[in-house]
Amino acid sequence: MRATPIRVLLLMAVFLTACIDAPQVPEAVSARPPTPTIPRPSPTPTPSPVLETRSETMYEDAVGSLRFLLDVENANDYPVERVRASVVLQNEEGRTVASQSAYARLDLLGPGERAPVMVVFYLASPDFATHDIRLEAQEADYLMQLLNPALEIVDPSGRVGEWVPYEVLGKAHNASSLDAESVTLAVTCFDAQGRIVAIGTGRPDDRSIPAGESSEFLVSLGAVAGDVDRCRVQVEGLVPTGN
Repeated sequence: MRATPIRVLLLMAVFLTACIDAPQVPEAVSARPPTPTIPRPSPTPTPSPVLETRSETMYEDAVGSLRFLLDVENANDYPVERVRASVVLQNEEGRTVASQSAYARLDLLGPGERAPVMVVFYLASPDFATHDIRLEAQEADYLMQLLNPALEIVDPSGRVGEWVPYEVLGKAHNASSLDAESVTLAVTCFDAQGRIVAIGTGRPDDRSIPAGESSEFLVSLGAVAGDVDRCRVQVEGLVPTGN
């Protein structure tokens, strides 16, 4: 018996429907073990330079400004730069009522060296119970190559000024084989008990001092917290570009 065309078409439709409805067999996927995560050690933080406060003095000046005079010492075995002191004033509950910061009067401090810092609350003496001094600095980097290493002070002396409370004078000498420029001076004066009574900054008559030569200076101190017994004068200067 021959199948009619209609019967053939019906059989083909049934066959196709069965194929479509048949469950699909998923392809086999090879399992890959997860890639292990290798723990990375945390970077070791660079310790901050150790700084110490010496000869701290606090007083209110003639115009009502509150002044903190400090000597900051580099207690590390390497030089530091950008030395800064922050004074935080606190009330009896320990809350901050005011804060102020200032940089040291020298750019670079070698191991064991000191530099003066004067933090001033200008024209204000806030009501506070306690204060906290916070010091910070960076390990010296580029400044070591820029500063002249052999500037020194010769014949320093002090006197009561005619128009200012005190004056410090002497000579800045360039003992190196290189010229020095942008020479600056940092003056710190102490009383007989070793307390700081004045801090000042100045410059010699000639801010550029050739190798082997000297320049005189006079630094006027406009605010003094007590009787001056002795003064320390420090000097810094740059090596000219191209030396």
